[in-house]
Amino acid sequence: MEARGIVCRSVQQGRKKPILILITNSFAAINIIHSGLIEKLALEHRVHLLSTMIRSEEISRINNHFGIDLTLVPLDIPCEPAWLTCLRWVEKALFAEHFDIVTQKIKYQRHKGWLWTRKVLWVISQKSINKSLLRMIRHAIIFLTSFSKKLKPLLSFDFHVVISSSPLDSRENRIVNFLQRHRVKSLAMVISWDNLTSKGVINADHDYTLVWNDFMKNDFLRFYSIFKTAKPKVIATGIPRFDSYFKNDPENQTIKARRHFNIRLADRVIFIATSALRHFPNQLDVIADVLRFAKVEGNLHIIVRCHPADNVAIYNQLSGEKFVTIWHPKNLPVLGHDRFYNWFPDLNFLDSLSRMLRICDVCVQFASTMKLDAAACGKHVISIAYDGNNPLPYQYSVRRLYEYDHQVPLNALQFDEFVTSREQLYAALKMSLRNQKSENKLAAIKSFTHFTEPKSVDFTFNTIAEWLN
Repeated sequence: MEARGIVCRSVQQGRKKPILILITNSFAAINIIHSGLIEKLALEHRVHLLSTMIRSEEISRINNHFGIDLTLVPLDIPCEPAWLTCLRWVEKALFAEHFDIVTQKIKYQRHKGWLWTRKVLWVISQKSINKSLLRMIRHAIIFLTSFSKKLKPLLSFDFHVVISSSPLDSRENRIVNFLQRHRVKSLAMVISWDNLTSKGVINADHDYTLVWNDFMKNDFLRFYSIFKTAKPKVIATGIPRFDSYFKNDPENQTIKARRHFNIRLADRVIFIATSALRHFPNQLDVIADVLRFAKVEGNLHIIVRCHPADNVAIYNQLSGEKFVTIWHPKNLPVLGHDRFYNWFPDLNFLDSLSRMLRICDVCVQFASTMKLDAAACGKHVISIAYDGNNPLPYQYSVRRLYEYDHQVPLNALQFDEFVTSREQLYAALKMSLRNQKSENKLAAIKSFTHFTEPKSVDFTFNTIAEWLN
């Protein structure tokens, strides 16, 4: 009987269409794998993964966790050649100038030669050749990256489609362009709300593109309509990983979470989500401000959840405080170049984040997506807009992050407390902790999350399934 079952499963697997999923980014892995979307895809299709951080050990863990049968493609993703890096830099600058992308212009202020580059771009834009140059460069990149001897082994798999989970990554563009030249269809999933305005240009023409919400959909249509004669096909599917926030949470799970983090039932919880150190190097000063507040107020517990690209070592000085919990991913690669981008998060990553947000009373964040995460869990949000003890020039200040294009429409909702000094922070903390129940944040952020129920994984899967069929 067991042998017959194995044969049946093999036959069923053989009938499934083979699809290739590219994963070159940790957040893409969380969005597709940790959210449970991979499980649904693998039940209906023969899923192959080509990844920079997933190897045989990780594949085994994923398969055991979900009870599926993913296949790892034993091929190293080619690195970006120097000529392509330079060409994409020019393309990105032209793109930012043509569409007046504030995010890029703020980032460029940190580069010494930007003033002269800005003048050249202004002259080009006045001569109305910017759009033509953009089209020529993008067309050239797509054409030149559609040929590769290193990628020829992919043709032996006879893939039905390829799904790009980080379509702003030039390495994924290269694979998509190569496979499209051999008539393999492609679908893109834009994994974060800032990608379209901060990562440059998608140098591949996908059959379908999936985004979080209508803000991103409108941006995509505005940007990419200039590159194609046909209207780009883009669908808002919500945020798969946010489904974990919208599920009902039994009360005993909250109690278990408090015990896990050694938090007394009487204590209120302040959740601090740090940013990557390069975005805000002075965030330790702000965390120290929160600790001083907690000591004076009493009956408070602070959870500091470190961004994977943050340096956990700087928080060692806080580890002796009983009312402080420091959380940092335990399985990050050794310090080095691109360590964050070669990191595959533990499969309980979303569960631990969801538990922390559910038990907190207020979230303190530094211009990150955590503003949305906390609001999705109905929590008070305090947005830090001061630089700690030493004010920084604008181009390095945390204030600049709130003026990035993707942040502006969210700021307009004003559901968070925006603080520009230590005194304002303390006032906001007192008010948030005094008001046990927050206002209905879900209604306020629906335009960003698209759903306020756990529907995104199913909707994304059904959208992909409909496209495949």
